[in-house]
Amino acid sequence: MVCVVLVLTTGCIPPASPTETLAPQETPSIPTSERVQARVVRVVDGDTIEVDIAGSPYRVRYIGIDTPEIGKPGAAEATRLNSQLVSGKVAELEKDVSETDRYGRLLRYVWVDGNMVNAVLVARGYAQVATYPPDVKYQQEFLELQRQAREAGLGLWGAQEPVPATEAVYTGSISSNKYHYPSCRYAQRILPENEMWFSSAAEAQAAGYVPCKVCRPPTSD
Repeated sequence: MVCVVLVLTTGCIPPASPTETLAPQETPSIPTSERVQARVVRVVDGDTIEVDIAGSPYRVRYIGIDTPEIGKPGAAEATRLNSQLVSGKVAELEKDVSETDRYGRLLRYVWVDGNMVNAVLVARGYAQVATYPPDVKYQQEFLELQRQAREAGLGLWGAQEPVPATEAVYTGSISSNKYHYPSCRYAQRILPENEMWFSSAAEAQAAGYVPCKVCRPPTSD
């Protein structure tokens, strides 16, 4: 765990354009026995890939981050960087708590050449942190990388309007116990580094959150 923090927070991932290659990092921080190897066969978008695991196809969604949907501003850049990082390579997939999301995609941290791709996308400014409990293992590391990228104006943070998370239904703050519609005036006051995202009311409540009394999100979906 210590090595992960060093890799993710001490500047070992230098800013780069999507056309630059990424130098391998030293000493993977999680034992390889805790990871599953997979061959990347297709890049779907900035945060989703298709892989082959022992001859079987799977779609993998990167944990803890969100990139713009296809057709939205910044989507092409995020997809291009993701492709440059993983296309045709053998990746190591690390599970957190959940096995799949509601679309049946594997939820994983994806490691290539000793780098966590999820973290690289955030560090370069082409992904935004989107925390979905209970998969929060690297949340603080991701938030620190996002803070650095935002302050440096890297990637999508250099645009006039930062790209918001797109797959969440409700949002909340790590310093509060309320969940809101993203359009709620209280949701819009949440600082980016404090955001939590939930794909259902049940997920929000399982994390200890209750509905906002102003925007009144449902108690069940």
